Amino acid sequence: MTMKCPKCGKEMQTGYLQTDKIMAFNQHIHKLSLHPKDENDVLIVNNMINGANFKGAICKDCGLITFDYTNINVKE
Repeated sequence: MTMKCPKCGKEMQTGYLQTDKIMAFNQHIHKLSLHPKDENDVLIVNNMINGANFKGAICKDCGLITFDYTNINVKE
């Protein structure tokens, strides 16, 4: 499956975004902890042992990465 980048329109490469331990999307940079401090912050991964794998796509031209954070620990 090919995907066009929503930012620059070039072709994206599909693959897996892999993380270890904690990953969050926060409204502001947190200096000590990634855990949510605001109602709009999202703790995506909190797994100290296994980390997580997400199916996604990367645009090597502009640097945009897309992934579905609800589709955690995809296995091949």
